[in-house]
Amino acid sequence: MFYTTINFMFLMIMVMISVAFFTLLERKMIGYSQSRKGPNKILMAGITQPIADAMKLISKEMNMNYSSNLGMYMLAPMLNIICSLVTWVVFPLEYSFNFMKMAVLMMLSCMAFSVVTIMMMSWSSNSSYSFIGMIRTISQLISYEINMIMILITVMMITEQMNFIMMKKVQKYIYILMILFPLVLIWMITILAETNRTPFDFSEGESELISGFNIEYSSTSFMMIFLSEYCSILIMSSLTIFMFTNLEPNSAEFYVSYMAMCFIFVWTRTTLPRFRYDKLMKLNWTQILPLTTLILVMSFPMKILWTKNFK
Repeated sequence: MFYTTINFMFLMIMVMISVAFFTLLERKMIGYSQSRKGPNKILMAGITQPIADAMKLISKEMNMNYSSNLGMYMLAPMLNIICSLVTWVVFPLEYSFNFMKMAVLMMLSCMAFSVVTIMMMSWSSNSSYSFIGMIRTISQLISYEINMIMILITVMMITEQMNFIMMKKVQKYIYILMILFPLVLIWMITILAETNRTPFDFSEGESELISGFNIEYSSTSFMMIFLSEYCSILIMSSLTIFMFTNLEPNSAEFYVSYMAMCFIFVWTRTTLPRFRYDKLMKLNWTQILPLTTLILVMSFPMKILWTKNFK
């Protein structure tokens, strides 16, 4: 029990550090894509910029919103970051927990609860802007979560597993990435929408909603929301590698693929403008969801033929 606790704490600290330096990577990449340097003042080439940012955010004065439902207002960002961090337990990392038989269910539960924390944040802020932001965010997340569940069911159908360790073992000779490449493309769009990233960042539509659901938050609370959002990007990147490939977490190929996935998130942000909200919802309900359903239905006979041939 003691070692498990130490293990979990170490994993959480490493995740926090990786989130901090991922923000630096993103700012540098956006800088170079716009023909400028990005953060370059602090220490050597701005390498300690995330630490300076964290210190600045922690030392800022907390905005005590007394017209809000204060208990829930203070609790919601904490729940949000806890939810994102606990999701890491499902991955079969080298020195982590690998006993979870229903890892996919655990992950979906955490993601579903993070939607509830956004609802708590917006409602308890008692602000019209954050409430409109919450309605938009939740309808977007729930719509694309259906997609996500469909894709996960398809992968579970083909591998016959709900555990990421066994999913990898089944893909020893051929990756699902190769069998169902169109599904991977749909998955990429879905995870961009699930993590509120450009071109689907409507929860933080600054031009329309003045920052969206987190408008009333500042200082440490804002930092928690920010960390949670970037943590979910890293979760989705590693989830993609674990679901669609057979790469071991202690191999160089795994980390190269993982960095490539993180790069795609930043690349889309630097390249694409923000989508229109009604078009996003229409894209999901009229195009992506029927396509995902079709692939799910096709995976049944595909699986039957595959099993029949190998028996």
